[in-house]
Amino acid sequence: GWARKKGEGGETRGRSREMHSGRGGARMIARVMGRGTAPAAAPAGARGMASMAWRMIHGAFDFEASMKTMMPGVGGLDAAAIDAAQKQAPAQTRLVEKSDVKISTLENGARVVSIDQGALTSSVGMFWNAGSRYETQESAGAAHVMELLAFKGSLKRSKLQMTRDMERLGANFGTASTRDVITFAADGMRSNALEMFHTLAEASMHPAILDYDREPAYTEAMQAGLTELAGYLDSQSKKKDPDTIVMENLHAAAFEGNTLGLPMWAAGSAARRLTPQVLSDYVRSYQSGDRVAVCGINVEHEALVDAAAQVLSGLPPSSGVPMAKARYTGGERRVAGSGGSAAVSIAFEACTWSDDDLVAQCVLNTLLGGGGSFSSGGPGKGMYTKLYTNCLNGNDWLINISVVNQVYQDSGLFGISATADADRLPQLVDLVMQQCAQMAKGISSQQLSRAKNMAASGLLINLESRGVLCEDMGRQVLATGTYVDAAELVAQIQKVTVADLERVAERMLAKRPTVSIYGELYGAPSFLEIEHSLKSNTTQTLSK
Repeated sequence: GWARKKGEGGETRGRSREMHSGRGGARMIARVMGRGTAPAAAPAGARGMASMAWRMIHGAFDFEASMKTMMPGVGGLDAAAIDAAQKQAPAQTRLVEKSDVKISTLENGARVVSIDQGALTSSVGMFWNAGSRYETQESAGAAHVMELLAFKGSLKRSKLQMTRDMERLGANFGTASTRDVITFAADGMRSNALEMFHTLAEASMHPAILDYDREPAYTEAMQAGLTELAGYLDSQSKKKDPDTIVMENLHAAAFEGNTLGLPMWAAGSAARRLTPQVLSDYVRSYQSGDRVAVCGINVEHEALVDAAAQVLSGLPPSSGVPMAKARYTGGERRVAGSGGSAAVSIAFEACTWSDDDLVAQCVLNTLLGGGGSFSSGGPGKGMYTKLYTNCLNGNDWLINISVVNQVYQDSGLFGISATADADRLPQLVDLVMQQCAQMAKGISSQQLSRAKNMAASGLLINLESRGVLCEDMGRQVLATGTYVDAAELVAQIQKVTVADLERVAERMLAKRPTVSIYGELYGAPSFLEIEHSLKSNTTQTLSK
């Protein structure tokens, strides 16, 4: 029950969310009844048996009730309660402003941030400074494995009990591990927000793995589950597309052997080396007040603070282990691969979350744009961005080209990534090199104005999503302890000038490049040739 096999996995994640949101029962009935296929005509005796089977199925799922009466155990809509809640909550008629956001810090340094927009649905999240960058050689792959094992029981509830309780809430639960943050999040009704938070805290702080040494048989069962999970990860690794491989290798080359360069995805070999004790130690290693932030949307702030204090007050203020700083090295990674496409990424060290040039870098990201060769036109599609007009419009062999813009607390990566037909790898490398060297060259006032408007509108559209807003607030507070609202960011975007973009580009291009290549490597230029060409083109660009 620990492993996520092919029929349960990524596939698994969709099914898990489906079950937790209360849709699993209907799907299960559809499977039992043949997924809605039209039945053939049957004789009377067969119809009688089918009727009995139908009643048995209904009884098995507790649906033995008239369609005209309320389901047993399910209350009706309380119109008076809904009307009262809408009158008490503030109307959602404007953008989130800094004055609307409430931030509290517990005695041990844990932070709680919330905003109430007046809706009847809520989002709650717990954000931990964890992820693959905090792993050691012994615990490599632990963050990804713990993501796959999330919500599969705890020290307080079995997997079955936790699943049933989550289904009862009718909420969506999920978790995601990145290089620097592990997120546990839930969406559901406002009335269940605090219960959702307690479920997130239980899943992230008290997973069943912590009880691995309860008895020998239990430990052996957990180890067997990890072995089964390793087989699933082996099968998933074979499905990785060139873009995923190139991006993973780009980080590995940019931060050789440290922090952000460590693998984000657990390989089957890594999962086989992991033991329940190593996973347990990893979970405990990031549980401290200075490494967690709690965020709630449409939740009463004082109630959320009280709930957070109840579950987080026992954490120490600090784990006692200083966070290793990301060390950018630059370099290259090449993977020989056969198939129908080749992929190239070239990037440079870029801004951190707290860098003054971050907004200008994001505007440059929007200005360069890019996309796929089969994208259809239309407002907001970016068909007039530089990578579209300079690359996709004139090279029919190009499959896609886009910007790499990865931002972390203590470093970042910015560059260009592209995919093309397998036999075009040398030309693809040349094209990406040229676009990197000229990323801030020849920017007109019209291009700048369009890029700023697109960046601002994209920001505002994204923040209309409650889930995106929850992640944005939680990760900002986790990284900086403060929150910069949309209005302030839009104002900063409108202040960006061509000179700002040129300065940001010059700053990045002065660093040693990072190159990641996948495909049939014959004829591709060497790293030294790429580095020399970038320096030459950069010098020519900056001198013009």
